[in-house]
Amino acid sequence: MADRQHALERLATRIVARTGLHYYADKMDLLEMVLRRRMDACGCDCPMEYLSRLSDDAAGEAEWRALESAVTIGETFFFRYAEQFHALERTILPDLITRLRPLRTIRIWSVGCSNGAEPYSLAILLHRLLRARGEQDWTVDILGTDISDLALERARRAEYGAWSLRDVSASERRQWFRPAASGRHWALRDVYRRMVRFEYGNIMDLPSGGGPAGPFDLILCRNVLLYFEPKRALELVRALADRLSPPGWLLLGHSDPIGECGDFLETVTFAGTVAFRAAGSRQGPAVPRRGALSCLPDTPLAAPPPFRPALERAPDIHAHAHAHAHAHADAGLARAEARALADRGALAEARACCGAALALHPLDAGLHFLSAVLAEDSVAAEDGFRRTLYLDREHVMAHVHLARLLRDAGETDDAERMLRQARTLLRRLPVDAPVADGGGLTVAGLLRLVGGDGAADADDVREDGSPMLARSVS
Repeated sequence: MADRQHALERLATRIVARTGLHYYADKMDLLEMVLRRRMDACGCDCPMEYLSRLSDDAAGEAEWRALESAVTIGETFFFRYAEQFHALERTILPDLITRLRPLRTIRIWSVGCSNGAEPYSLAILLHRLLRARGEQDWTVDILGTDISDLALERARRAEYGAWSLRDVSASERRQWFRPAASGRHWALRDVYRRMVRFEYGNIMDLPSGGGPAGPFDLILCRNVLLYFEPKRALELVRALADRLSPPGWLLLGHSDPIGECGDFLETVTFAGTVAFRAAGSRQGPAVPRRGALSCLPDTPLAAPPPFRPALERAPDIHAHAHAHAHAHADAGLARAEARALADRGALAEARACCGAALALHPLDAGLHFLSAVLAEDSVAAEDGFRRTLYLDREHVMAHVHLARLLRDAGETDDAERMLRQARTLLRRLPVDAPVADGGGLTVAGLLRLVGGDGAADADDVREDGSPMLARSVS
């Protein structure tokens, strides 16, 4: 046992040294869970044998790449962090377009791009802004890098389920995506895919001069640095700043440890967020840069996305499979675990948790509702919402979700009937009471969204059960 623990500690030290993910330094139980799957895949019986494999000249590098994918698998979603996308739409990208107009070239880097939702969101937004200005002959290069080969494979495939599109309305989904061949996902349209390329990249290589060559006009490194020690995080921020062009912007995550960077970055405050600029960039000229990918074909552009303020969720990283994915004796605990798994991106595990819990609690309306929200297709989702209402006729959010599904299917009369029932139920409740499974929304707030007090519709509700409020945000 002591030898095994020592080997695990050596593995943790090597993983932290290679990836910088200090997160695992004191989480041996979680690390062992990840390592067990990789050891099984390699046919290794013990941690020492796995250590030897990682050190093998022939197979070691390939296994390191697989292990990096296992410890960093993460989920994100389109237009995550509304405040930053408002700043991008209204100030940052228009500023760059104006400054870079003589060059008509823009370079953007998404660090830790995960499944590609972030760089593709930027492509959608930049496409709209350039076409709105009649400037279709720009050269656009959006680069996404990640340490996970699995994440990069998914990003290049550009197919997404409802969870990744939970802040995208049905109409926007139809404009920006097309149904995938599988019938269960949506594929991003080629006009946006062509604007983005993906490469393997380890942020730990930056301080020594590795990684993509600059300059970049915009760098996003969001929810990456929070897994590093503060001293290392500051070192990486400096390395990112060194790759900014004189008019360049840097966006970090809200929880990232920024530290003291005033000597090389300027802070710009926006509503609900901050951004950073290369020091002295406000007077800096546009500079020549390396060649990039020419795109923006002449195609019609969708209306601008209403960037919706998203509820804060746990960072979309370490979506590990819970080896103990058991059903709780308490249905409420089972719902909480399933939602926590989903928020971390472990959707298959969340569904399994729901399924196991439903086997013990088949009459729990909340579990049926969550199962419907997590469903992989509209048929299963509709069935789940109807089961919810069979068990709890006063479940308002199930009425609202089912109305959205019915309207998407062209059944507008049934959809409106569902919304009328939702409004009737809401008017029986205190206006300041929270709505069950409404993500903190009050009765008065949901009434405004479903037309009980102002104009709104079922599209103003996210796929994860929380309402979309951006239509009331200026």
